[in-house]
Formats: sequence, structure tokens, C-alpha cells
Amino acid sequence: ASTEDGGALRAGQVVLAAGSLSGRLAGVPEALVPPVRPVKGQVLRLTVPRRYAPFLSRTVRAVVRGSHVYLVPRENGELVVGATSEELGWDTTVTAGGVYELLRDAHELVPGITELPLTETRAGLRPGSPDNAPLLGPSGLDGLLLATGHYRNGVLLTPVTGDVMAHALVTGGLPEEARAFTPRRFGAAPMERLEHSA
Repeated sequence: ASTEDGGALRAGQVVLAAGSLSGRLAGVPEALVPPVRPVKGQVLRLTVPRRYAPFLSRTVRAVVRGSHVYLVPRENGELVVGATSEELGWDTTVTAGGVYELLRDAHELVPGITELPLTETRAGLRPGSPDNAPLLGPSGLDGLLLATGHYRNGVLLTPVTGDVMAHALVTGGLPEEARAFTPRRFGAAPMERLEHSA
């Protein structure tokens, strides 16, 4: 790889962990591009005024009307409410419907939430794999390993993903508990298909 100032970067092994952009990295052969798609998630941030403190003392996760919703209190008085799950490609528009659904579902769990000031709305993109489980380990291209496709659980799985990838980089293989998440589960390894077609 080359840097903007013309410098060269070389490595015997590289971990591709670019989230929803993992399938768009230039230079990866088309047959080896990770099967990762963007999944839109809208999130709200509310402020809990001191007079309401403590509003919530722990994270609340639930399914309301078939949709996952979570409420995460922060030490700074912020309350995060998330998140929608929308198959809309690369769209990161915050919508009135998404805000409404999140507030409606959060209100079912904590009725007083609708009295809090709404301080931020955002939409991000999660990396979804075909089965919405992580893609961990060798890609089929010598020296390129994948750590992507975590869908709704990227932050939660960060520590275990780091351990799995460290093991893979040092030993060349996946630990037993991660073998179900190899990219090869979607068929023959891409490199094997290329070798057989040559």
C-alpha cells in the first residue's frame, strides 16, 4: 500500500476491519471481497436533567413490537436510545419515522422518557454479513484476514474479536470457539475456487 506522501507500507499480514466499508476496499480481488452490506441504524441522544437523576441506573435492552431497542445511561447525564435496523443501502438520513419509532418503543419501557430534551439524532451503518454473524479469519488471499460483519454486536464483540484475531495472526488458525465464524462458511474458500479455475 502507498501513503498520500508516496511512502510504502508493507506487512506480511493485514486484518481488514473496515466495518460496513469492508466490502469496498480497493485492491481486493472481486472473488475475495467480503460479503458485507450496510445496515442503517438510527440513534437518539437525550439529556437527563439533574432533577431527574438518577433516571436509569443500568442499560435496558428489550424487544418492543418486534423491534430491538436499548437505553444506555451515560455518566455525563446523557441517555442513548437505539437503534433502528433498516436495509437501505448507504443511506444515513435521520428520519422522523425512525425518531418516532425509537421514542415510542422507549416510552413503552420508560414512560418518562418523552419529557427529556432530545439533543442529537444520528444514523450510522452496521456491517451485516449474509447471516449477520461475524466474518473472522483468513479471507482466501494469503496474508489478508477478516474481522468484520458483526452487525448489531460490533462494540460488544470487540474484546473477543481482538483475542480471536491475535490468535489467528500468531498461529495462522482460528481458536475452536471462532471456527463457526470463518468466511468459508459461505461455501468453498474464495482462494480455493480461484485455484481450481486456473
